[in-house]
Amino acid sequence: MSMRSTAVEQLTAALPNTWTVIDDERALNVITRPTMLVSVRSFTPSDFAPLSKITVTMALMILSSHTDARAAEDDLDTLIVEALTAVNSLQNLTWTDANKMVHLDRYMGYEITTQATAELGD
Repeated sequence: MSMRSTAVEQLTAALPNTWTVIDDERALNVITRPTMLVSVRSFTPSDFAPLSKITVTMALMILSSHTDARAAEDDLDTLIVEALTAVNSLQNLTWTDANKMVHLDRYMGYEITTQATAELGD
């Protein structure tokens, strides 16, 4: 199982069941519930482990289903807490920052940068 697949499985279990977790970055034309897209951004050698260990940087894009800016902002106040609580509950995933984003000029959200350590080949 890949690091991305593992993260998706663990995040799906950690988030409220009202969320949809998608295991790739894709254009979503219609969002009807809180949504998280999981996408690998980079692989780097791990600084503190054997050569077989790598650091996987992933983006977790959380999106509100609201298209009205005020409603989306209010929704995101809750969604960011739920998303970061889920990330913090996982042993091998840490986050470094969360930046505001807009998906397809329609859905507001945050992109959370995360890192995990994996075995080369995971």
